[in-house]
Amino acid sequence: MSRALSIGVAAVTAVLLGVAWLGWIPGVTSSTITATALRALALMGLNLIFGVVGMLAFGQAAFMALPAYFAGIMDRMGVPLLIALPLALTMVVLLARAVAEVLVRLPGVYLAVGTLGFGMVVEGLARAFPSWTGGASGLVFEHGRNFGTNVWCAIAVVSLAFGVGCYVWYVRGAVWRRLRAIRHDELAASVLGIDVHREKAKIFTIGSAYSAVGGLLLFHYVGVLIPEDAGVVRSLEQIGTLLLGGAGFLVGPIVGAFLVDWFFVISGYAARYELVIYGATFLLVVMYAPQGVSGLLLRPWKRLAGDKAEKAPVVEIRHSVAAVSSDSRVSGRPCLLLHNVTQSFGGVHALVDISLDVKAGEVFTLVGPNGAGKTTLFNIVSGVLRPTSGRTLLDGVDITDLPVHRRAALIGRSFQTPRLVPELSVLANVVLRVDQLSPKLSEQARQAIALEQLRMFELENLSYLSVAEVGLGQRKLIDIARAAVGNPPIVLLDEPAVGLTSAELMHLSEMIRKLKRQGCAVVIVEHNIEFVSNIADRGIVLDSGREIARGTVRDIMAEESVKAAYFGALS
Repeated sequence: MSRALSIGVAAVTAVLLGVAWLGWIPGVTSSTITATALRALALMGLNLIFGVVGMLAFGQAAFMALPAYFAGIMDRMGVPLLIALPLALTMVVLLARAVAEVLVRLPGVYLAVGTLGFGMVVEGLARAFPSWTGGASGLVFEHGRNFGTNVWCAIAVVSLAFGVGCYVWYVRGAVWRRLRAIRHDELAASVLGIDVHREKAKIFTIGSAYSAVGGLLLFHYVGVLIPEDAGVVRSLEQIGTLLLGGAGFLVGPIVGAFLVDWFFVISGYAARYELVIYGATFLLVVMYAPQGVSGLLLRPWKRLAGDKAEKAPVVEIRHSVAAVSSDSRVSGRPCLLLHNVTQSFGGVHALVDISLDVKAGEVFTLVGPNGAGKTTLFNIVSGVLRPTSGRTLLDGVDITDLPVHRRAALIGRSFQTPRLVPELSVLANVVLRVDQLSPKLSEQARQAIALEQLRMFELENLSYLSVAEVGLGQRKLIDIARAAVGNPPIVLLDEPAVGLTSAELMHLSEMIRKLKRQGCAVVIVEHNIEFVSNIADRGIVLDSGREIARGTVRDIMAEESVKAAYFGALS
């Protein structure tokens, strides 16, 4: 988050709290402020999980209720409150971590269904053991009644302020870029070096901890907890409230919680029409304000830590680049070796017994018709797929079993359709790779490296533009520049020439020649035969997963078997 936006949020929040405290807003009392602040604190966890990372979780109400249930049960057993509260929170955080290990591996809707099931289980258990949980009558908390209204209001506001401070401190810089990359494209994030599963599990745990703290305080303030408070309906209400406030915005949980609580206060709680009110409100938000109220109010501002990077000073850029780049390489030595690689999907053989070698400082091309197995081969080299049989060696080291995110420093990869994060600047997208290669460098140093990389490939004029403002051809060049950060031993380029203008093709050719001069092995999948003929040293032709020719591009394209495979559909 920019310093101006941080100060603005703090100032506006302080003013609103002061106005509300003075009773100048109809229906807002210290009780309303307390409930809103605690709900907003819990919603910040869901905002992190869903709003920032994009994991649709339907079980966060369960994580709000569980610590209160645990604390209440321990209280009945005679455990002192000062021990019961932190112990209950610890138990829930550990449970959230265990749940995350299983559920965050599930894609899309399956994660939603999994968390939905978790919430149903918690609600069911609360009903099934009334002697422990109070059942449908609810679990009553006596300790919270000893505090006055003003004391509770102070506790709620201070807790929310502390929660916001922790959020701002953590979700910034490299963390923000990493989380947005995961939300936008998990495959591209893993190729850049992000351990997607680990990051998602961490965020799920942190978000659940926010829910647990907010819920523990809220239910002790209210004084009673019923099974429905842990159930699916409450979780759906939380998602709707967050969408109303603005998912992904720092102030989204606060705005959403305030509007919902305030609306029900001024409407006399409208218990009979609760579902109608929720449904109509959320429908209007989805139709007319998809970014929520915060999106409307904060449109001039960038999202938390997503604003354009400050221009890094040029001083010591060369030193910073040296810190992340690999040692210079001797052209001609073996770099990538594939031994008898076979990839099968059920009964379909995508690759059959493929062997090849690529030397440092060499441009090597994979040629073949659609469905020949070229992208499958790229996925095996980059670690997205593990071959059914065969081995992959890089600089003499067997990397066949190395996870994709651990190959990032060794292998750079671009995609046929550039997988840049559209809401970040061009510079921030390049910094995203530097974050994974050199996490110990300062933010300033990482920006300097990224800026120098763009300058090296004559793209520095695009540095501070949003990716959304850049054309497709330029995005492809940026994607290649990002893949080459750190001078990896090998760079994989998937159809880099597709969609480029003649000027951009010349630019691309020069970029590849620079990589070659740096000692990188460059492997290209490309249908533009004229382009690869002028840039590639050697290549192989694949057809239906099998090698049918190898040699120089002009020689292999002159073979009759290649003509039949590659141009047969046109004859």
